[in-house]
Amino acid sequence: MSRRCQDQCAARCCRYITVQIPAPKRQRDWDEISWWLAHHQISVYVEAQRWRLEMRTPCKYLTGDNCCSAYQVRPNVCRDHDTVECEFPYQPRHTLQFDSREDFDSWREKKRQQRRARRESTSA
Repeated sequence: MSRRCQDQCAARCCRYITVQIPAPKRQRDWDEISWWLAHHQISVYVEAQRWRLEMRTPCKYLTGDNCCSAYQVRPNVCRDHDTVECEFPYQPRHTLQFDSREDFDSWREKKRQQRRARRESTSA
């Protein structure tokens, strides 16, 4: 682990897990995302048209001084991480980001209203 990881960003990439999820299409998909967002330390975001679920939970091998206690046997996903292209010190730029169920449900309702208004304007 580089000094930059240890000292400057506090090993930010070792403090969350992100997985790609299917873009919501059916009511069941929307409900599931809303349910995920009802939990602590969960976000859903869209980046480059890909939906992702982020769980903020530190790696259990991260030490108090932001080092990896399993460095020699760390997984390839950790080995492949390029500290030169690291998101630190920048915040990631997401097209959309939802940190709460309320934010997500509000955004979804606005989208519904926009679709309804477009349908009404084309049928008039």
